[in-house]
Amino acid sequence: MSLMAKVLLLLWILCCLPLGGFAAPVTADSDHNQPIEITAQQLEMLQMQRQAIFTGDVVVKQTEMTLHAKKLTIYLQQDQDQFERLEATGGVRVVHLDRIATAETAIYYQADERLVLNGNAEVVQGQNKISGDEITLYLQESRSVIKSSQTGRVKAFIIPSQEQKK
Repeated sequence: MSLMAKVLLLLWILCCLPLGGFAAPVTADSDHNQPIEITAQQLEMLQMQRQAIFTGDVVVKQTEMTLHAKKLTIYLQQDQDQFERLEATGGVRVVHLDRIATAETAIYYQADERLVLNGNAEVVQGQNKISGDEITLYLQESRSVIKSSQTGRVKAFIIPSQEQKK
């Protein structure tokens, strides 16, 4: 799998947040090998630091998924073409069908398959909404932790599926 395909696999996972019945899980028939398009005003490749930095109205598209951010940085592992982590910053918004995830930053850690949404993190599907200061997804464990600051509160607004149809 190419590096860009792996980048988009992460972004696809972000769109399918495993928050119980709140969002649909990634299934075996999900096709992560579709073409990927990344557009930005600038791409800077830092060979010595092993980084690729997309800046300025970054848009990543793959089939029905779109990520928007001001900046996307890909950190590669030393002596390998595998990525160590990905960081999307500045008005991060991921859209997949009727699911929208937003945060100030999103960081994916490859080694432990952990995704962290920071700063006014929110996931919306239809009329359902879960929000907090930080949403951490442990992808291998199918576990999510939503946190707020000491003065804030985690919020969940969930409409029973029968009510949503009205």
